[in-house]
Amino acid sequence: MGQDAPAGEPSAHGQHMAEPSRPPAVGVSEKLGAFLPEDVVLRDEEGRPVNVRKLVTLPTILAPVYYSCPNECNLLQGSLAQALPQIGLTPGRDYQVLSVSFDENDTPAAAKSRKQDYLAVAHGFPPEDWKFLTGDAASIRRLMDAIGFGFKRDGPAFKHSVVLVALSPEGKITRYLYGVRPLAFDITMAVTDAAEGRLGLSVQRAVAFCYSYDPESRRYVFDVMKVTGLSVLAGVGLFVLFLFLGGRKRKRG
Repeated sequence: MGQDAPAGEPSAHGQHMAEPSRPPAVGVSEKLGAFLPEDVVLRDEEGRPVNVRKLVTLPTILAPVYYSCPNECNLLQGSLAQALPQIGLTPGRDYQVLSVSFDENDTPAAAKSRKQDYLAVAHGFPPEDWKFLTGDAASIRRLMDAIGFGFKRDGPAFKHSVVLVALSPEGKITRYLYGVRPLAFDITMAVTDAAEGRLGLSVQRAVAFCYSYDPESRRYVFDVMKVTGLSVLAGVGLFVLFLFLGGRKRKRG
């Protein structure tokens, strides 16, 4: 497969492309405004090769998952399947969905099986507008790096975050939606903004900030230190503001 043009050298389109930064081993490094690489080829659930960038011709919700995941990925895609019928937009015209496995051992047959499971929950969602992709390790890694998604194999499973990525029809990353239960409202807003190429920050990002990934339990746990630190900082700020306003009143008196 092709490689990125070296930093400072023009791409085939005459644009200068920076060397992509590697995301954290496990986690998400947001790349809002960045574009998908143009030469990543994966396979759909029928085993047909597809160029991911050329596939994104509509506002797109991309779900990085793996199909044998016993927990978070199932919850994410199941919740997504439940939310899609509640979105007041037309799939195939206004948006589409891509599930992309980051496990190189996943096969098109596994993708097809998962697709059937989730379409049964999505109640009439057009099969052609929710594609389930697989690929080789190098192609998968390149796409995941491009969206800032870090994952790490842990025996038969993976350590990974739970997130949806919104893409504009031009393949630009416009928003990240965190958590295993995406809301229909958040998805609708993400699709609407993606259609216009507007960058957005999900409210769930603030919620996710209060939690940290625990590699041992492979769960998100409440980050007491982080929240406590923010609370202390806010308290100090209010105290300083109180002293400042009190000093001004005394001077006026």
